[in-house]
Amino acid sequence: DSETSFAPALVNRIDRNTCGIIIGAKNAEALRILNEKLKNRELHKLYLCVVIGKVKKDSGIIEGYLQKNEKQNRVYVSDKSGDNTKHISTKYKVLGYKDGLSLVEVELLTGRTHQIRVHFDYIGHPLVGDELYDSPETEFLNHAALHCRQITITHPITLEEMTFVAPLPEDMKKELEKSGFSVDKQ
Repeated sequence: DSETSFAPALVNRIDRNTCGIIIGAKNAEALRILNEKLKNRELHKLYLCVVIGKVKKDSGIIEGYLQKNEKQNRVYVSDKSGDNTKHISTKYKVLGYKDGLSLVEVELLTGRTHQIRVHFDYIGHPLVGDELYDSPETEFLNHAALHCRQITITHPITLEEMTFVAPLPEDMKKELEKSGFSVDKQ
C-alpha cells in the first residue's frame, strides 16, 4: 500500500543559505494537493531580506527573464525574453533604510531558482551576505540576509485561509536591532 510506505516529503525548498519556512507533506495525498497549490501559485510567500544600498522606490514590482547556468549553479536576469528563459516577477516593499542597508519585504509573484537574490542584484542592490550574487563584504551576517517569513494557503478541505509565520533567526534579529531597524513587527 503506497500510503503506508510513504516517507514525508518537502513541498517547497529554500536556498541553502536562506532561513525560514518550508512545507512538508505527511502523506501522498497531501503532497499531491500541496504540489498542485504550489504549481498554481496558491501558496503566498513573504520574505524579509536586507539589501545593500537605498532602494530607489519604496515599493514596486521587478520584472525580468531568468536563465539558468547549471554548471555555475547560478542564474542570470535580463530584460529580454530569449531561448531557455523564464519570466520572473518580484513584488517588494521597503520597510526601512539605515546605514547603507534597506530592509525589504518581498512577495514572490513567480517562484524561480534564486529569484529574490538575483533580482535585487540585477537592480544594483545585492542581498547582504550573498557571496554568489556580488554582495560586498559586510559584518552584518555570515550568510545571506534572506528569511522566508510567512506562507499563506487555503486549506483544501475546510477552505480556511491558514497563515504560518517563522520568527526571525536570532542572528538576523540581533543584527537588525544593532543596525537600528525596528524588528518588533517583523
